[in-house]
Amino acid sequence: MRAENREFHHETMYDFAFKSGMSVPPVCPDNSGCQGYRWLGGCLCLAILICFVHSALAQQQNPDTAKVQQKDLLDLLGKYVKLRKRQATPGHGIFFSFLPVSGATTNGNSFVVSSVNATFKLGSPETKLSSIYFIPYTNLSTRFGFIIRPNIWLSDNNWNMNGEFRIIHNDVETYRLGSGSSDENGDLVSNDQLKIFLNANKRIVGNFYLGWGYNLDYFYDIDEHWSGPGESEFKKYGFGVGANSTTSGFGPNFVFDSRTNVNNPINGLYSSLSFRLNPVFMGSSYNWSSIYFDNRKYIPLSDHWHSVLAFWLVYWGTYGEVPYFDLPATASDISEKLGRGYQRWRFRGNQLLYSEAEYRFDISANGFWGGVVFANVQSFTEPVTNNFAYLRPAIGTGLRIKFNRKSNVNMALDFAIGRDSFDWHLSLGEYF
Repeated sequence: MRAENREFHHETMYDFAFKSGMSVPPVCPDNSGCQGYRWLGGCLCLAILICFVHSALAQQQNPDTAKVQQKDLLDLLGKYVKLRKRQATPGHGIFFSFLPVSGATTNGNSFVVSSVNATFKLGSPETKLSSIYFIPYTNLSTRFGFIIRPNIWLSDNNWNMNGEFRIIHNDVETYRLGSGSSDENGDLVSNDQLKIFLNANKRIVGNFYLGWGYNLDYFYDIDEHWSGPGESEFKKYGFGVGANSTTSGFGPNFVFDSRTNVNNPINGLYSSLSFRLNPVFMGSSYNWSSIYFDNRKYIPLSDHWHSVLAFWLVYWGTYGEVPYFDLPATASDISEKLGRGYQRWRFRGNQLLYSEAEYRFDISANGFWGGVVFANVQSFTEPVTNNFAYLRPAIGTGLRIKFNRKSNVNMALDFAIGRDSFDWHLSLGEYF
C-alpha cells in the first residue's frame, strides 16, 4: 500500500474511521501542538509551490534541457582528481557507487554507515537494471553489523529475485505498543539478529509476477535494561521477550512492477502483496502469520526536466502469537525506511497503516543538483482496542547529488521533523 497518497490528510483517516467504525482521536487533543503543525504544514506547502514554480521556469528558460550534458560526482572527481572513468556502453557493464561515510540520526542516537551499490544489466537490452546494496554500519558502541540487499532481474525480465541478508547488533529504545506512547515509556533493549529473506518471482503476463518467499528471523542475546518500577511493558507482552526468538516462514508473493530503475524510479507502479505463515513445525517459536501490502506510484510531471511525484502506501498486519521484535514498527519494514522523522522502533503495534508523498526535482539543468520535499504519516493499532487511534505525521526536505549518472544513483541527504522528533539520513539511492 505505498502508492495512493503520501500526504495522507487527516480527513482521509477520519473518513476511513467513519466507514470502519474505529475511534480516531484528534492528533492534538489538547491543541498544544497543532499550531506548530499548521506552521510546518504551511512551510511544506510553500516549499512545494516554490519547487513547482522553479521547475516550470527552468523548463521555460531551458526548453532543450534534455540536450544538456548530464553530470555526476564521478565527473567532478575526474576533473579535479584526474580520476579516469572506464567507458562502457550504456546499459551494459557494472557501475559501482560508493559512499564511504553515510548515516542517520534520531534524537541524538547517530550511527555511521558505508554504502556500496552495484548496478548492472543481465541479458537483453530490455532487461531491467539489477542492483545489489552492501551496507556495513556501526556507531562504534551500541550498533554494528552489515546488510546485503540484492534485487536481480534475469533476461527479458522473466524472473525477479530479491531479498536480504543481515547480521546486526542493536541497542534501541522501545516503547509500549500503539501510536500513543510517550517518551517516558522508553525501555532500552539489546539484541542480535540474523535475517535471511528471499523471494523468487516468475513473470506471468506483462509486469505481473507470481512467486514464493521464505523468511528467517533469529533474535538472540535479548537483554532488557529496565530500571523502572514493576514489570516493564516489554515483559508484559509475553511473546518473544526471552533470551531468543525464532521466526521461520514461507508464503506466496503477488507483484506488479513497471519501474525500469529501482535506484531512482521516474515512472511506473510497484505493488507487492505478500503472505507469510510461520508455523512451529518450520522452526518458529510461535504460530503466527502476516500480510505485507506495499504500493508505490511514480508520476513524471515533465518530459524535459526531472520532476516526479512519488507516493508510498503500506499496510502491514500480524496475527497470532507474534514475537515482539517481529511486530510492525517504525523503520522495521523490509527497507528499514518507513517513518522518516522518528527513530527506529519509536512506535510498534500488531497492525500498521503508513502513507508518504514526495516531490522530486532537478535544481541544475545538468542533473547534478536536485531536491525533494516530503510528508508522511504512520498509525499503529492500540494493544487493547486494536484501533488505529493516533496519527504520527512528519514533514521534511532533502538535497540530491547525482553520484553516478549511468546507473542514475543519487546521494541523498534528508531532514525530517516529526512530533517532538528530528531525524536525518545520508544514503545512496532514492528513499523509496
